[in-house]
Amino acid sequence: MAVKLICGSEFLHIPKTGGSWVTSVLEANGLVSRFIGDKHADFDRNLLRESSYISGRQHLREVFRLARQKGMRLFSRSRRRDTVQLFRFCFVRHPLSWYESWWKYMKARGWNDWGTQNSAAGWHTNSMLNGLGSDDFNEFVWNVVRARPGYVSELYFSYTKAGIGFIGKTESLRDDLAYVLDLLGHDYARDTIYTSKPTNASKTEQSRIQWDADLRTLVMKLELSALVHFDYLSDDEKRDLGIDSSQGPNKMMHPGCRRAAS
Repeated sequence: MAVKLICGSEFLHIPKTGGSWVTSVLEANGLVSRFIGDKHADFDRNLLRESSYISGRQHLREVFRLARQKGMRLFSRSRRRDTVQLFRFCFVRHPLSWYESWWKYMKARGWNDWGTQNSAAGWHTNSMLNGLGSDDFNEFVWNVVRARPGYVSELYFSYTKAGIGFIGKTESLRDDLAYVLDLLGHDYARDTIYTSKPTNASKTEQSRIQWDADLRTLVMKLELSALVHFDYLSDDEKRDLGIDSSQGPNKMMHPGCRRAAS
């Protein structure tokens, strides 16, 4: 679920980016107000709130409630306060690393399906990967490339639309979480960030993953938008790809998040 903090800000959990650990740290510090909707609600899904998960009479009450709120905003003397944008934050990781992490996680689980595509009730952000699994890592990636080229970029951009307040990186997760909590002015025990163990980490050995060289090159090209957008390319890689080395990342990433790992 999207995590509502006591300050009103919200954490959006992109799968396999350290979000379970982030949530555990937020809970340990008493910073969680409530959970909203689906665990991995993306930016648009989160805006729908609980109205996407109720029906019948409850849905009708929700429609009237939202209409009443809209009317109050139109005639309220405090309209300026209503226009203040809600602060949301999330974390990303190197796209190639995401493929590796998802494969390890799903191999350990046995490649179960997640939700149903185009289903409101059975929504899951990774449902389009259902049926693409393989015990061979490269075959799995090839399956994704054929079905949904540039999948990780598409996934990330569904969470980092205009309006996101901060984007951190899994590769610098602890420092980035501390940064955003300081930015929000929260009191918290820093040792819970720097001493707590990872949560929900994949158990399959990293040594099982050996990228096919041609496939890796192809995926780098297909995921180029995310690699540039979130500053995962070295200057040499930019030069090889013909990208201006001065090209900057998303402005919602502070300097400490940039190029944490490649």
